[in-house]
Amino acid sequence: MDNSNPFANIAGPEDARAALASWKERAEQRAADAIAASEAVQELTAVGMDANGVVAVKLNSSGAVIGVQFAPDLQRMQLRHAERQFMEAYQNAGQALLENARAAVEARLDPGSPTAKALVDSIKMRFPEPPEEELQ
Repeated sequence: MDNSNPFANIAGPEDARAALASWKERAEQRAADAIAASEAVQELTAVGMDANGVVAVKLNSSGAVIGVQFAPDLQRMQLRHAERQFMEAYQNAGQALLENARAAVEARLDPGSPTAKALVDSIKMRFPEPPEEELQ
C-alpha cells in the first residue's frame, strides 16, 4: 500500500470515507499545532544585557521594549557609552527573542514547514542574525 498518497488505493466508498477522514484529522492537527505555535510566539518575552552588565532590556514578542534596568555604573558613563550599552542590550534581547521563538515553534511544528519558517521569520526580520564573522 502506498502511504504517500492516502487516496491512491481506494477500492470503494468505505475506503474513500476512511481516507478522507484520515486526511481531515491530519489537517485539523496541523492547524491546531500551527495555532499553538503562533500563540506560544505571541506570549514570548526575552531579556538581553550588554557585555558589561550595565543595561538589561526586556522585549515582548513584537520586539517592543517593556522593561529596562540600569546598574549604578551607568551614572559614571558618558552618554554615548550608555547609548551603546543600551543598543547592545537591545540587540542581545532581540537575539534571545529569536532563539526563544525558534524553540517555541520547533516544539510544536516541523522546523522546515512553511508555517514554522513564517513564525520565526516574523521576528528575524526585526532582529537579523549577525553575520558569521561577527559570531566568532
